[in-house]
Amino acid sequence: MQNILTNGNMSLRFKSTELHCFNWFYNISPCFPVNSSKVNIITDPRKFYDTLCERFKNASRRISVASLYIGTGHLERNLLDVTRKNLMSNKTLQLDVLLDYQRGTRGEVNSRTLVQELVKVAQDQCKLSLYQTPRLQGSWSKLLPARYNEILGLQHMKLYIADDSVLLSGANCSNDYFQKRQDRYIEIEDVDLANFYRELIDEVTKFSKQECGENENQYSKETLTKEVNKNIVDLIEKWRKKQTTKLASTDATKDTWVFPLIQMGEFDITQDEDATCKILSSAPKGSYLRLATGYFNLTENYANTLLKNCKANISLLMAHPNANGFLGAAGPAGGIPHAYSLIAQKFWQRVVDSNQASRIQMLEYERPEWTFHAKGLWYYPAGSGRPWGTVIGSANLGERSVRRDLEAQAAIFTTSPQLQEKLHAECARLHAHAAECGAALRARRTPLWVHATVGLFRTYF
Repeated sequence: MQNILTNGNMSLRFKSTELHCFNWFYNISPCFPVNSSKVNIITDPRKFYDTLCERFKNASRRISVASLYIGTGHLERNLLDVTRKNLMSNKTLQLDVLLDYQRGTRGEVNSRTLVQELVKVAQDQCKLSLYQTPRLQGSWSKLLPARYNEILGLQHMKLYIADDSVLLSGANCSNDYFQKRQDRYIEIEDVDLANFYRELIDEVTKFSKQECGENENQYSKETLTKEVNKNIVDLIEKWRKKQTTKLASTDATKDTWVFPLIQMGEFDITQDEDATCKILSSAPKGSYLRLATGYFNLTENYANTLLKNCKANISLLMAHPNANGFLGAAGPAGGIPHAYSLIAQKFWQRVVDSNQASRIQMLEYERPEWTFHAKGLWYYPAGSGRPWGTVIGSANLGERSVRRDLEAQAAIFTTSPQLQEKLHAECARLHAHAAECGAALRARRTPLWVHATVGLFRTYF
């Protein structure tokens, strides 16, 4: 990614002084200027589901979906049925679905079998692709048992495109995510942005299994890494140059700017990681960064940046063990909430030991019957009670997101007071169910076997 980080046009600048510290964004990512009225912030899982149904029902040209998997419950089936009816009535509509191979083929009735029902009735209009990490190609995919083979890497992007709108989220198309699993969801209407993410999905599709998933990738891991890296870097650079040209004549009424961020550590694409670290180190003293992650497992790079290079005040929001999606899981997976607590406990000890407890706060989300899966950050300039920027998408601030999974994010900056207020309301809604947890973490006891597991397998979480 070095060429993207150094070859930008630094004549482009945010006009607002509150955002000057982030002018470097123009140098690493294509910028998509939009009006704030085209940004729709969704805060409720059910509204997320209703929005997907509405968009897929009314799409006229294209529907493109990237998700970890599609569930098999009645809500998911209804969403697919709405899509099927639209496909049958509109023969020009195209549907493209990208899922993870391991998760999407788990069990006899699964994501693949459900989507294949659509393919059968509208074969010329539908395409199903299943990404499989190169680490699992060949005999590895058969040696490791189901569920555990997923720890080696997943298609984790969550993108929902209908015509010219793209909905960015960390939520999957699954019953839990449509009801009582709290995530984040921001929909943006912009044809160029939708085209960018559609092309990103298309690039991943090129090296994924097609339709029934029988075809194997013929590339060696080394060759595949180089080719994917080149294709994704070229895609980002193509759009960055295109948007730079467009920005020279952009309508001055645009008050919001979207910068896509991609992370594919498996293929040496670290755009999101690089940008996140630079956000943390660029935010000036007196500003406030509120971060959230469903699974707390900071990389050493992120931890060191927060502790050594960050001047802003920080809050870190994560799931309480009772709000962790793995709570009550059978077998070793049942220890995962303990593992994340242990990792958070060790980080909090580093905060205390470095005398930074007055600058860094740790919070846990706990809400009866709900689980927590929200992720991203909000940037509050010094003296502002509203965020002027946010990062949203599929990536957690953890080892798996950085090293193994395919992730898609976006940084959004705005000077619109109305959109800032909506972002603040979104953030406040999440924090309404949060409590400071430093003391609780230090007092919390973790089973000995979890200590050993975390030491051995932390990079797989």
